[in-house]
Amino acid sequence: MTINKVAVIGSGVMGSGIAAQVANAGVPVILLDIKLPDKDLAKLAVEKLLKTDPAPFMHPKNAKLITTGNLEDDLDLLKDVDWIIEVVLEDLKVKHATYEKLNSVRKKGSIISSNTSTIPSHNLAEPFGDDFAKDFLITHFFNPPRYMKLLELVTSSKTRADLVKEVAEFCDVKLGKGVVKCHDTPGFIANRLGVFWMQAGVNAAVEQGVSVEIADAVMSKPVGIPKTGIFGLIDLVGVDLMPKLATSMLSTLPEKDEYRAIYKDFPFVGGMIAAGYTGRKGKGGFYRLDANKKKQALKLDANNFSEEHYKLADKVSGLASVDAGKQGLRAVITADDAGGKYAYDVLMRTLAYAASLVPEIADTIADVDEAMRLGYNWKRGPF
Repeated sequence: MTINKVAVIGSGVMGSGIAAQVANAGVPVILLDIKLPDKDLAKLAVEKLLKTDPAPFMHPKNAKLITTGNLEDDLDLLKDVDWIIEVVLEDLKVKHATYEKLNSVRKKGSIISSNTSTIPSHNLAEPFGDDFAKDFLITHFFNPPRYMKLLELVTSSKTRADLVKEVAEFCDVKLGKGVVKCHDTPGFIANRLGVFWMQAGVNAAVEQGVSVEIADAVMSKPVGIPKTGIFGLIDLVGVDLMPKLATSMLSTLPEKDEYRAIYKDFPFVGGMIAAGYTGRKGKGGFYRLDANKKKQALKLDANNFSEEHYKLADKVSGLASVDAGKQGLRAVITADDAGGKYAYDVLMRTLAYAASLVPEIADTIADVDEAMRLGYNWKRGPF
């Protein structure tokens, strides 16, 4: 089978972004969403894509390759589609109801995949029989789809081998993805390790009294991680996303998983969300701009959040651990200062956790490294 036409179900930020990247490859796309009486969600999503920065489209004309519609009036548009990508709410009942509709019109042998990051493959496909299971897999894109290279591919024992090969090749050659095959486990590879790393980073900063500025200064370029560090990354993806990820992980992880041991529901996080400090998309997060557009940082208090805890962000300079990056990781984590102790604690916990997960989450340590390099932009990966 050759993939010549694709459909994306769900026109939110991720779904519309995937549709845009498929269109960038010159492949026609059908973008469908639920029907509302006063809004054409899919059409509005494409209009929003054209105004988004950084641009999801390589050229605005690529938007013409996207045909929009809804799941009530336009299901027939799916009859000749080769690959249907589901990107609806992370709710098993919603996904099953969606598959019921898709299964009624899709052509025999067409591929159907989910962009889920939390629901096991066997739970998604189970109600629909072997024919559906043979055509089904998980294709987990990272946001924004044009710029994030990782695509996590999860299959079952029933998924057709030729289908897996076709999807992997299409995503590699046409979409420019680094395809990493993962086991059907909670969070797959990148988020399983990434969520643990972020939790370990927040824990250590609170426990050691390390400022968010120092934490991010050392847990970034000096150790081969993007300049956002941990707190800057949480601001980028959304402070409100963190409790949701934690809830998902805690509901599916094995009882003895180390994440359960380190997880802490800090009251200040709930306070931030309640006050509208959800990160860059909100009033700010661990960082914000004051009335004069000067950067402020939040002083961490485990027990409560207050706007009075914001102060002018310190410029971190002269710290041995931060300056030691060019000398290698050992120099950073052995530096006798707050940054060195912080980096040692976070990285030792994270690397030990990564080592404990193979072969549970992946066949090889190389797959884990590749997932973290492509999904979180780590320079080296944990191994």
